[in-house]
Amino acid sequence: MTGTQIKWRVRTGDWVRVAHGVYRHRSAPDTRIARLLAACLTRDALASHRAAAALHGIEGFRLNRIEVVVSRGAARPMKGAILHQSTQFDLTMPVECTGVPCTGLGRTLLDVSAVVSRQRLDQAIDSVLRDGRLRLTDLYRVLVSHARRGRDGCAAFRASLEDRGDDLVPLSAWSRMVADLLVESGLSRPVMEHRVHNPDGGFVGQVDLAYPDCRVAIELDSRRWHLNRVSFDKDPERRNRLTILGWTVLNFTWTHYIQDPGALCATVKAACGQHHPTKLATK
Repeated sequence: MTGTQIKWRVRTGDWVRVAHGVYRHRSAPDTRIARLLAACLTRDALASHRAAAALHGIEGFRLNRIEVVVSRGAARPMKGAILHQSTQFDLTMPVECTGVPCTGLGRTLLDVSAVVSRQRLDQAIDSVLRDGRLRLTDLYRVLVSHARRGRDGCAAFRASLEDRGDDLVPLSAWSRMVADLLVESGLSRPVMEHRVHNPDGGFVGQVDLAYPDCRVAIELDSRRWHLNRVSFDKDPERRNRLTILGWTVLNFTWTHYIQDPGALCATVKAACGQHHPTKLATK
């Protein structure tokens, strides 16, 4: 429409100017959700934090504030709204709730971690896990994908998840999460549950993840599966057999995965590079 046509509709009262470039028809009520949508439209933003939590229907949150997120440096402050700027806007996984574009459920919980108390965060995470919309493994993926030093909310989010214990994450699920992490870092996908045999065909052992071409084995040590008498004795024996066959065996714990995923990936890359430097990255 031309500027003249827009001005005419505003002058006659058919349209009400809500924000720069955004108008509301006079028949549409002036609600908080309408103002939230207008804020998203005028700044190319997403509803976020507590506003997004309310739209997602997370227990304990109501839409009592206009709160949005934009890419870092993309917008000026907004009157009547809380504006967050993010260097990880590409990780927001946007969805539409009640007609309003907002951050994905997992990202919303992470953002909420920076602006609410620990007790309220625990209740929000419990709510989402209880209704089955996300699993604990989904939340750990969100944490790992966003983890970086100084990122608001990560410490509280990590603490809330870790208090639930790594025992709640099945070893197979954790293996997939580590495999995904390694692929995202540029490595090829490792083989899961790889069985190693000696030159005579005898079975040596099974490892959680492996790069057979590089003879690199990755073992994921959790309290549930490894802190017992049998594993305490058997794990070193298996590691010794693999080492004799020329395998490099890397051991990582849940803490390594959560707190420093970058170092985990760098260690695996270095080990693989010792054998086949040209086979590190995927195409």
